[in-house]
Amino acid sequence: MKVLHRYIAFEITRVAALSSALFLFVILMDRASTIAETVLGKGVSFLDFLSVLAKGLPAFLGIVIPMSFVLSVVIVFIGMNSNNELTAAKSCGISLKELSKPVSLLGLIFSLLSFYSLMFLAPKSNVAMKRELEELLRKKITLSITEKRFSSNFPGVTFYVEKLYPEKGLLVNFMASLQKKEKLVTAFGRRGFLRTKGDTVFLDIEDGSAQVVDWKKPKEFKFIKFKSYTVELYKFTRKERFKAAKYKTLFQLLKERDKEARVAVVKRTALAFASLIVGIIGFSIAVSIPRGSIGVGVLISLLLIVLYYILYTFSKKVALKTGQPLLALLPDVVFGAAALLLYKLAVSERIRINVGARW
Repeated sequence: MKVLHRYIAFEITRVAALSSALFLFVILMDRASTIAETVLGKGVSFLDFLSVLAKGLPAFLGIVIPMSFVLSVVIVFIGMNSNNELTAAKSCGISLKELSKPVSLLGLIFSLLSFYSLMFLAPKSNVAMKRELEELLRKKITLSITEKRFSSNFPGVTFYVEKLYPEKGLLVNFMASLQKKEKLVTAFGRRGFLRTKGDTVFLDIEDGSAQVVDWKKPKEFKFIKFKSYTVELYKFTRKERFKAAKYKTLFQLLKERDKEARVAVVKRTALAFASLIVGIIGFSIAVSIPRGSIGVGVLISLLLIVLYYILYTFSKKVALKTGQPLLALLPDVVFGAAALLLYKLAVSERIRINVGARW
């Protein structure tokens, strides 16, 4: 029996590893295209680009782990059914309940891995990625400025640039809008140079003009023309606080008393144990469909993942809106009940899913 359990566990782990690599590749390709549009071709090296991607990789593990686990469970057991291994096991007196033990154990292990990733690795990855991007921004302050588009790479500052020379930090025929406390300053210039001095970013404007509006005294509108003028755009903080919940680990969230922190803890816990719950559903379905239906099995696995994340996203938003963190557990409650029902029917062989293939 132990040999059979080890065989099933090895196959599930092997397929899960391959599935994880595939899912991570797809996610990274999507993320890479977004980041590449921002950094490549603007004086940022390809190695720096890869470094940003690498630092962001652990943030996806909490999502990828349950996806890969349910897919691997379905593929392995449909494969065993197609090769008559399930039939052979039953003829030897081994029940489906016995065969499900490696699934339950691995589901718990994968859930704990997902829990650790969501509670600790993902927040640290988000922090590391933000710091990396900020460091790139320090080195190349034209990073998020795009020609002939409104863009903002500093809080309260919006640029529109006709021509940009990233290597020199040179802006040609541009507009810069700056929100300064109670004042809105809109500057226009023929040429401008972005530079940093210490932790401060400056914009040197040549042959320009500025419109100044004081929101407390809107009638005192000012229009200024000048040959050269220097504006302080932004001051980098020496210590980033990372206030958003996605940057905080479990222990940091537990110290918080606000609604967002409480919901974050519950929703991460719910997502972590999705591996165990959806894995059991996948097992129950895989042993209940006819042999040779691996395509249908994969489709069902992906459908399970999609349905879970739709309910997960919905419950998370409702929990935040109502201030009731336990509502974030809704997907686990719904899918958990479905898992218990399907598992009971599957191990007693009282369910058969007819998908047009031969038993």
